[in-house]
Amino acid sequence: MTRLWSDNAGRVELQLDGSLIRLSNNTGFSFLNLSDNVTQIQLTAGTLLVRVRRLDDNETYEIDTPNLAFSVLRPGLYRISVNEAGDSTAIKIRSGQGEVTGGGAAYTVHANDYDTFSGTDQLSANSENYGNDEDPFDSWAANRDRRWQNSNSAHYVSADVVGYEERCG
Repeated sequence: MTRLWSDNAGRVELQLDGSLIRLSNNTGFSFLNLSDNVTQIQLTAGTLLVRVRRLDDNETYEIDTPNLAFSVLRPGLYRISVNEAGDSTAIKIRSGQGEVTGGGAAYTVHANDYDTFSGTDQLSANSENYGNDEDPFDSWAANRDRRWQNSNSAHYVSADVVGYEERCG
């Protein structure tokens, strides 16, 4: 199992075939399962942003937190945050759709939803409007996204080639 920790002033970006995973500071992360058809991530504390660019019909993409499992159902941009105690998970979806399961319940989460799920044995859901309240981590990730969207290499190389957005010379 691969474990990563992004410390106080740290940020991490991982590039997979069809997705980007970004960790904010003070974030604990590990891969539980990583194959051609399964990406299963564990987020123990902190915040991560996941941009899923492509999700094939036979592909599973899941983020597990201490109190729930979040399954990505469509390509999109997802922000998941876990509090230090591990009993609350906040999910913001800028685009895409997913499903939360935990405590014997299932919830569908849509684009522009911002939901907080509290509890471990039984989940309690609280929904809010997404809003446009970007923090420095969101801004950093948006700048990174613009970098690969505007890359000249993207005209010649598949986005599945890790590092294609890097500029030479």
